Amino acid sequence: MPASPSTDNYYVGKGKISFKATGENAFRDVGNVSSLETAPNVTTLEHFSSREGVKTKDMEVVTEKKMTVTMVMDEWTAENLAMALLGDVTVDVDGNKVIDIFSRNTFEGELKYEGTNEIGPQMDIDLFRVVFKPGSSLNPISDEWGNIEIEGEALADSQGKFGTWTVREQVVATP
Repeated sequence: MPASPSTDNYYVGKGKISFKATGENAFRDVGNVSSLETAPNVTTLEHFSSREGVKTKDMEVVTEKKMTVTMVMDEWTAENLAMALLGDVTVDVDGNKVIDIFSRNTFEGELKYEGTNEIGPQMDIDLFRVVFKPGSSLNPISDEWGNIEIEGEALADSQGKFGTWTVREQVVATP
């Protein structure tokens, strides 16, 4: 990867997302995802010295770490809908996939993003433990492309780790 400053470091993101629900053995491709947003957030505690006429800030510590994850899926599969409806998927006698709405309280698992973009550095994200909940309404009647939006929180695993974000080294072709 080129050192900064370099226009080779500008980025237009594209990639593939897979999810492995807790208790499952394998990751599944969730299909085309038009948007994946991660929003790290920390809460801090400030300390001020009162030793002089005007208080001055002399320390700040992090007291809380969290990250929200929002994903917009374009493919209306039973498995993707189940994530948005907190449901379990079964197959009926006719072979149809049926979602039992709200049969779960949470939809938890591991989320992986594999960067496949052609512009800028490629990146991989592995969030070890994400709990999803419904994000917005599902609209089965529309003149636009439908999508399934879900929101979640990345939680720390048993070792206190949230995940990894890897910037892959790229071989730049020379003319």
